[in-house]
Amino acid sequence: MTAVETTELVARLEQLQKRLCKMANDIGNLTDPEILAVSEEADRLIVQLQRLRKEESNIRKQSGIFAVSAVLSAAKSPEEVGKQR
Repeated sequence: MTAVETTELVARLEQLQKRLCKMANDIGNLTDPEILAVSEEADRLIVQLQRLRKEESNIRKQSGIFAVSAVLSAAKSPEEVGKQR
């Protein structure tokens, strides 16, 4: 998922949060089926965002591991360094 799609998910979640607050004030009953439906939709978006962020974190970690591996594999052994002197 792209950064734009993530931004759209966050914007949608913010809309749902505002809607939930308004509904809670208007209806007054947090167990109302309409409020529960909107809340469940918000929950699904939250879980989706958490998964995306976890995937992004894993990708960054993997990129870091590959970068360290490349540096280490390019490093010269102590014997090679000694031969240069």
